[in-house]
Amino acid sequence: MTIYTKKGDAGTTSTVTGEKISKSSQLLELQGSVDEVNAGIGYLISICCETMIGKEIKHVVDMLRDIQYALFRIGTDVSSNFTKALLEENEVELLEKEIDFMESKTGSLTNFIHYSGTQASTYTHVIRSVTRRAERVFAGLLKETVPHDYKYLNRLADYFFALARYLNHLEEIEDEIMKLR
Repeated sequence: MTIYTKKGDAGTTSTVTGEKISKSSQLLELQGSVDEVNAGIGYLISICCETMIGKEIKHVVDMLRDIQYALFRIGTDVSSNFTKALLEENEVELLEKEIDFMESKTGSLTNFIHYSGTQASTYTHVIRSVTRRAERVFAGLLKETVPHDYKYLNRLADYFFALARYLNHLEEIEDEIMKLR
């Protein structure tokens, strides 16, 4: 079997449910943004594994792998037009727990900071900004009920902000306070 099917040559694709949709649909934009976050996490893992050592980074990498799997499930939920619900509330709560742990190590912020520091930290901010884009696209698709998937993406962007600071902390790099001009 080959990777190409030629079925998308007319600008449409099929969802998990078999529905044909335009490749320019907001649903597919969300799908692509979630995929972009997932790919970015893969790259972040490679940066962490090449440049950092210690059990703290092993926990971070394990968590990032769990997040990749959650994003894969969100992608399935998106592709099924939210007829499936593969993410659960406890996964949102786990992100919150991780954020709280990292903030206990880095301290609270009272100033804006530059997105600077290690390669892993600065790339984490790139992933955070792509996650926020995915969240904005998702917000345009929300109906009456807000799925756990949306809450997860919202919290995930916060997680990446906390992670960027934590990765710098592990390398003993302090936040670079932004001086407002």
